[in-house]
Amino acid sequence: MRYLLTSALTLCLLVGPVHAATDRLPDDLAFTITDGRILSTKALRGQPLLILFWATTCAPCVAEMPDLSGLYRELHPKGLELIALAMPYDPPNRVMVAHKVLKLPFPVAIDISARIVRRLGVPPQTPQFLLVDGTGQIVAKHEGVWPIDKLRVALLPLLAGT
Repeated sequence: MRYLLTSALTLCLLVGPVHAATDRLPDDLAFTITDGRILSTKALRGQPLLILFWATTCAPCVAEMPDLSGLYRELHPKGLELIALAMPYDPPNRVMVAHKVLKLPFPVAIDISARIVRRLGVPPQTPQFLLVDGTGQIVAKHEGVWPIDKLRVALLPLLAGT
């Protein structure tokens, strides 16, 4: 019990205060990718963006990665970008290993300081998704596993205009 309370307190301190969620993705967000690149939301404008909030310790997150990889391979040539953002409590070395082991074709980002999750008002539960259209408008939020057929249905209208 003491371990659970300590872990919960540590998580609260790590994640910190949550800012109010917005209906628009801020232009000045920058994702640090495991290969060292920085992807900014401003540079991604004009194309639909799916942000997956996940953790290597989240069994449903890991289980859905093959489906997400297949969807990305199918829809990336049509304009979709997908960024898998590891939660701040996920050790970066574990995230980098998972990226390689799972052979993820999309960018995987690390948010050690919890800057992005705080700014977007994302609670620590995983998986979660934000679907953003080409103008930066958040068009859908989804908590839990997003069945791939339903995710595809949500994505296709956004790709029609790209």
